[in-house]
Amino acid sequence: MKNFDVIVIWSGSWGLTVAIWLASAWKKVALVEKWAIGWDCTNTWCVPSKAFIDLAKSWVYKDLKSVLEKVRERRESIREEETKEKLEEYWIKFIKWFASFLDKTTLEIDWKNKISAKNIVISTWSHPNIYPIDGLDKKDLLTNENVFELKENIKDLVVIWWGYIWCELAESFANLWINVTIVQRNTRLIPKEEVESSHLLRKIFKEKWINVLTDTIVEKVDWNIIILKDKSTNEIREIKFDKVLSALWRWANVKNLWLKKVKIDFHDKWIKVDKYNRTSIKNIFAIWDCVLWNPMFTHWANNEWRGVVRNILFSFIKSSTRSAVLPATLYTNIEVSRVWQTEIELFKHYNEEDIVSKILYFDVNDRSKLTDNKLWFVKINFKRVSWKILWATVVCSNAGEILPILTSAMQSNISAYKLSKLIYSYPTKAELIKKVADSFVIWTISNPKWEAKYFLKDNILQIITWAIWLTIIYSYFHYKNLHNLSNLEVAQMIFDFISTSFWGPILYIFLYAIRPIVFFPATFMTFMSWTLFWVWGWFLFTMVGENLSANFAYYLGRIFGKKLIKPESTWLIVDLKNKVSENAFISILMTRLLFFPFDLVNYASWILRVKWRWFFLWTLIWIIPWALVFIIAWASVENAWTFDFSQISFDYKMIIISILVFISSLWLAKYLKKKWF
Repeated sequence: MKNFDVIVIWSGSWGLTVAIWLASAWKKVALVEKWAIGWDCTNTWCVPSKAFIDLAKSWVYKDLKSVLEKVRERRESIREEETKEKLEEYWIKFIKWFASFLDKTTLEIDWKNKISAKNIVISTWSHPNIYPIDGLDKKDLLTNENVFELKENIKDLVVIWWGYIWCELAESFANLWINVTIVQRNTRLIPKEEVESSHLLRKIFKEKWINVLTDTIVEKVDWNIIILKDKSTNEIREIKFDKVLSALWRWANVKNLWLKKVKIDFHDKWIKVDKYNRTSIKNIFAIWDCVLWNPMFTHWANNEWRGVVRNILFSFIKSSTRSAVLPATLYTNIEVSRVWQTEIELFKHYNEEDIVSKILYFDVNDRSKLTDNKLWFVKINFKRVSWKILWATVVCSNAGEILPILTSAMQSNISAYKLSKLIYSYPTKAELIKKVADSFVIWTISNPKWEAKYFLKDNILQIITWAIWLTIIYSYFHYKNLHNLSNLEVAQMIFDFISTSFWGPILYIFLYAIRPIVFFPATFMTFMSWTLFWVWGWFLFTMVGENLSANFAYYLGRIFGKKLIKPESTWLIVDLKNKVSENAFISILMTRLLFFPFDLVNYASWILRVKWRWFFLWTLIWIIPWALVFIIAWASVENAWTFDFSQISFDYKMIIISILVFISSLWLAKYLKKKWF
């Protein structure tokens, strides 16, 4: 068996780059690839598609066949830089075969040989999800894996559209005088982008005689006719075609890795990773298309591999790779560039009144007036009061070159005010960004009453809660100082009243319930119940008080934590929210049985969006062992009520019982987790 420092599985663009960078840092690296080096970015995705887009809009080549010949020629020039011989110059061991896990450090190669490494990086690409069309002959179906291999001209193309690159290719085919029909199942051409972007691109496509059918689905194929149905009107349309380009979602290639054998956590063929791109086995990393919920953008993969290389080389100072602000560009002739979440995603976290949208068209930009590009625009969406940029869109030629200004501003939390203070060269198209920021600043300054009203409405619960909190604290110290009492004397007075008065249990439950507002420890209240009420009421009053307290803390989490989880939140918080939301039962169960801090769990439950009915039910059940441990532990302390430490003694029998309940709770948690998961 051969040993390495790092094994990289599959040599897609970023697997290749990871291997080269680590080898350059004097790591002994093996690169395993069954197909072509650089697959699929070099062979079927980024490289040929961008070459095709560039050549199609050049108007130099007369037909599709000649353009694709030139695409393959350009692709070959890249392939010449990605060979086994080039890899060997970096002392990388290239192994042309499958790789399957035997254990967390060992892989099986060609069913008989084994290789091992301290770290393993999974960098598999994905394959297209084929849309099932009744009656369609496979030879007439195109995907990214065969579209650039066409050796013939075609006249009519139907694109069943989903992602960015297919809109780009549709326009490029149209530039070669091919009749293109785009079939979009959504109501907008590019549903993930701004409404204005979709309308403008659709207008441009119409001018290029591209037939765009939105809110439409494919019924079947009859010879060379594809039959479509309008979802809103049920109208049937028939479109002639030579080829159908399927452009739906993609599936990760993890079939032969034997992930289950080493217990790597994955979901429906997608590998789950933490914020460092580590799988559930911490020495095994995953990047690119195989990662669950990964944006399928080359620049995101670039961010990932850089982080993985850093974390392998400097494991003692790991850095997150998954909290960066993500830009995206649609490389049509007029580019559509957007940074961060889409409008639909953001409105899951914000109300419409939280956001102020400002849009300016390039007809107010001097550079665009000179080049007659007035239909394009810059749109920025700002958060009220904080002036943060939430998301932004730039639509113009070379929009992807302008967008980094906004990406940098969002990554660095630069406000609209600071953005408007930047100096831009004149005349430039980028100057329109400054004008959009200016318009928001002017709007805010000119509407101070509206902004103040919004701030009060948005924060009224927090303001009231803070007022109650400060009132309670002030009242306590005022009473204590007025009567010249010490903290111990006040505690003795409260203790005497609760333990002897008819109203004592009610006051105890009330104080237990509201104590989260002043962060008074729940453990102390639980401890005291045995001393206050002995056998006849300790468990009943404690359980009522604890559950009221837990639900009150949950409500406080709602008040103070409602703005915590946003699209711009750290990846760790968002990931934790997703995990907790998947199974509220096991989340509450584990935190109670494993004795996580009581109030921390209560506050976090709403912040992480655990539904109240599940929080209430599982807290009611699983709080029992938590309460028993602390009540019995305090019951072991004799004469605690005297507040005289010299008279205190311990009942070791009760201590042992408390420890046994504690151990039983931990065992139960471990057993239930193993049984259910």
